[in-house]
Amino acid sequence: TVQCIAYTKADGTGVAGGGSVAAKNKLINGGFSVAQRGTSFTSATAPLNSDDTYLLDRWILLSDGNDIVDVTQQSSGGVSGKENYIRLDVETAQKKFGILQVIENKNLKDVIGGSDVVSLSFEAKVTNATKLSDIRAVVLAWDSTADAVTSDVVSVWEAEGTVITPVANWTAENVAADLGVTTSWVRYTIENISIDTAATANIGVFIYQNNVATNDTAGIFLEVTNVQLEEGSSANTFDYRSFPQELSDCRYYFEKLNRVAAGNIAYATLQNLSTTVSRGVLVWDEKRIAPSFTILSAASDFQLNDATGGGIEATGVTFTTPNTTRTRLNTTTAGSLVAGNATVLTDDSGAGNSSISIDAEL
Repeated sequence: TVQCIAYTKADGTGVAGGGSVAAKNKLINGGFSVAQRGTSFTSATAPLNSDDTYLLDRWILLSDGNDIVDVTQQSSGGVSGKENYIRLDVETAQKKFGILQVIENKNLKDVIGGSDVVSLSFEAKVTNATKLSDIRAVVLAWDSTADAVTSDVVSVWEAEGTVITPVANWTAENVAADLGVTTSWVRYTIENISIDTAATANIGVFIYQNNVATNDTAGIFLEVTNVQLEEGSSANTFDYRSFPQELSDCRYYFEKLNRVAAGNIAYATLQNLSTTVSRGVLVWDEKRIAPSFTILSAASDFQLNDATGGGIEATGVTFTTPNTTRTRLNTTTAGSLVAGNATVLTDDSGAGNSSISIDAEL
């Protein structure tokens, strides 16, 4: 949508108008600048480089098995040489793999439910165009309950040279052809894709490598950046959002809390209900739905600090009755709290090992 404002000088002649253009990219973090979960994922990290796993924000790794590729966020890439990008580093040969993003229903009102078309564009390269000679991209339509998608969209990875078979309720809206990706950064476009699956509720973008026997060497890379899906019959230049906006958009779906800083910043203020139990409220940025929580470390990586001034190691940290912005926070210790006192939950001695994930992904 373009808003145009007309100005007129005192002499009646026109002045060039000012205006604003709405963001056109339906994808979030298409430039891979946000990496709340980390910047490197292997078979020894948390999260792991496993099939059907969110890694760089909003992007799901899909692979024919686990530990098929290591995933990292890189910089100084793309056609411009200035972009962040995702690198998929082959660890297990002769397996297909790719990256998927699913777009929330309410962000698709202008491209579903009619006869609209979309266009996909992205930049990519490989480090060995013989071993990774068949890179493809497909726009998928989900026709079941909105936002209750099957994130592992691949039913059968199929043989080399044959496109993947999607699981039930996902339909390919374009023919995923071999794009001829080379060892140099190039921008690829797939334009005028009709979203014509009846009752489409969500759209997914899946970029994948389609080699099997040919992909016989570990340590070679597929690299991708500036992925854009937009309404319309032609692909336009990449829609750069400010980093604060991109981060905020990502946090609507996932947020990682890690209270590491000088002064040992608190996660929350609580009240001691007894010498061993405290309760308070944990608050975060607005989420898509009431989220789930994961302690990404041990409970002992947290501590409580009450009026006694000393840090008391936590033995348990749990969450109950969440909504989209807050949850009841419950902690336990082995003792030494003063019942009735206020206390704060912090990282254990500021070591930086504590973290909480707040997950509202599709």
